Amino acid sequence: MSATAIMDGTRRQLRERIRSLPVEGTTRDRIRRLRALLEEMGVHCDDTAELQDADGVLLVSTHGTDAVIAARLDEDQRLEVYARIVARLLVGDLHEPIDAKVEYRGRAPRQPGDRQEREEDGMVASLSRALVEGRLDTAPRTLFEDVPKLQLAFTPKTAKRSTLGGFHLWSDFWYRRSNLYRRWRSRRDVSEVIHRICIVLDPGAAARPG
Repeated sequence: MSATAIMDGTRRQLRERIRSLPVEGTTRDRIRRLRALLEEMGVHCDDTAELQDADGVLLVSTHGTDAVIAARLDEDQRLEVYARIVARLLVGDLHEPIDAKVEYRGRAPRQPGDRQEREEDGMVASLSRALVEGRLDTAPRTLFEDVPKLQLAFTPKTAKRSTLGGFHLWSDFWYRRSNLYRRWRSRRDVSEVIHRICIVLDPGAAARPG
C-alpha cells in the first residue's frame, strides 16, 4: 500500500472520529484519548524517545505511520504535541515514498521553506490549539466533516445549501492561506456568528458544533 493511501485512510477515519472526542477530564486523560485514537487509526505512538531539539516527529512510509514524542515533556506539553500530530495528519501534505514532519510546541523555529510549507505549519498551529482548548468550532468545518457543496446552477430549493457551500469554500481557502484569517477565525465570538449563519442556511447545522 502506498504512503498516500495510508494517509488518506488515516485522515478519513480521523475526520469521522475527532469531533466526538471528549474534552473533559485531566490532562493525562486527554493525552490517553488522543494516543488511543491515533493507535486505533494505525499510528504507532512512542513518547519515550530522547529527542533533544524537536518535541515530536511524524513519520509516514509504506510501512505505516509513527508518532514519536519527546520523553522530556511534561503532561501539558505532551498534550500539545499529540494535538499537533493529529492536526498534521488532518491537513498535512506528506509525500511518497517516505516523509517526516518535525513538531515543536508553540511557534516553530523560523526556517526557509516554500509558501505551502509555511501555510501548512500555520494551519497545524491553529488546529492543534483548537484541539487543546476543546473548541473545534473555531476552525472551518470542512476540516472535520462533509459540508454542503457550492453548485453553480442551483435552484430555489438548493439555494441556501449552495450558498453555505460557497461560504465554507471561501472560509477553507482563507484558513489555508492567511495567518490573519486563522487568528480571526479562532475568536469565540466569530465562531458563534458563523454557527448562527450555518443554522440559517442549513437548519440541520443546529445539531452540529461549528
